[in-house]
Amino acid sequence: MTGMMRDPRSPRGREFGPAFGMGRRGRPTRGASRRSPGGLPGSPSTWLLVLVVVAFFAVVLLGSDEPATERASEQDLMATVQGAMVQAGLPTVEVQVVDWTVILDGRVATDELKEAAGRVAFAQADVIAVQNRLFVPPPVDDLVPTSTTVPDLPASLADLVLQARLSAVAAHPPIQFESGGDRITLESVPTLDRLADFLGFEPTIRVQIIGHTDSDERNPGDNLYLSAVRAEAVRTQLLARGVEPDRLVTLGMGHADPIADNLTKSGKAANRRIEFLLLRPGEEGLPPPPDPGIPDPDTDDEGK
Repeated sequence: MTGMMRDPRSPRGREFGPAFGMGRRGRPTRGASRRSPGGLPGSPSTWLLVLVVVAFFAVVLLGSDEPATERASEQDLMATVQGAMVQAGLPTVEVQVVDWTVILDGRVATDELKEAAGRVAFAQADVIAVQNRLFVPPPVDDLVPTSTTVPDLPASLADLVLQARLSAVAAHPPIQFESGGDRITLESVPTLDRLADFLGFEPTIRVQIIGHTDSDERNPGDNLYLSAVRAEAVRTQLLARGVEPDRLVTLGMGHADPIADNLTKSGKAANRRIEFLLLRPGEEGLPPPPDPGIPDPDTDDEGK
């Protein structure tokens, strides 16, 4: 027979043909490679190793991103608590968040506000604990030592304010006189009107009107006399505007109390002035300068 077949059970006679990629004796044909069932190179153990490496790097990447996410969340919590402090009327409270614990720093006025800040912080979501470091200053009474004696101050604050207002009314513009006499200039009329109005609004105060001159004088005592009659001229004008007589006293100081030099025109002009001194109850004002040779303004005409 020309077409004999070998017994397939014989190991030496097996032949499956090139369709299966094998040679006669069960060896791989030249050029063929070993492949996985899916047609990809490598064994199943190789693929398992690749999967393990990929999973390892994925875990590393996810683990490195977690602190950043946590920090971002803590920053959001800090902003939330800080906004809650502002809404609660506590803008001076400084907020920090560490490991989801809120730390409160700053200064508040009372212990009640400190406790309220702690409650506001703890009421926010995701807050684990609150460290309240707010500072409450001690009361002012605890800082000032108590004393049974009251210091004898020259004037109360109310008197100082009244004196400042009185001086301001009389200073713009200051009262001026014609040269060498007691005639008040027309430019001084508005100041006299304001002075009368001020005394009308303050009906309980008394005022001493003090006249001053520069150092120029022909005879000794002329400046003292001139300052006295000028102070009386101002009192007369205020009486004409309705101010009560017992509220106004006068004094002439001459050139005994200058506020500028007496060498220049500007200095002399500053020294020629009228001042108004507020008198507290029981006060009579400044005493006149000692000079017994000066004639009395009220009796000077009679002595001539």
